Amino acid sequence: MCLICRKREKMQKMKNLGSIGSSGRFSTEECEDEDVSKSAISTLQAKEEEIERRKMEVKERVELQLGRAEEETRRLAHIWEVSSMFRKNICDCLS
Repeated sequence: MCLICRKREKMQKMKNLGSIGSSGRFSTEECEDEDVSKSAISTLQAKEEEIERRKMEVKERVELQLGRAEEETRRLAHIWEVSSMFRKNICDCLS
């Protein structure tokens, strides 16, 4: 951690200690700030989870399409082989 970061952290700790009331609890403002921060983190996590879910859905769709394309390629290769045999047989018959 850099020197500036450590100083900031130390200052923040001192501020937090200074804002503790006689009851030994943090001020209402700090509790609200903490709640806002937790809410923001929760929102960010929910968005990240949604992005991850969508990525998985797209990946699944792409894999399905790729599988269909590979199957179609095999089918067309088979048709090409059969048609080549027919062409050869026709050429042999005409010779």
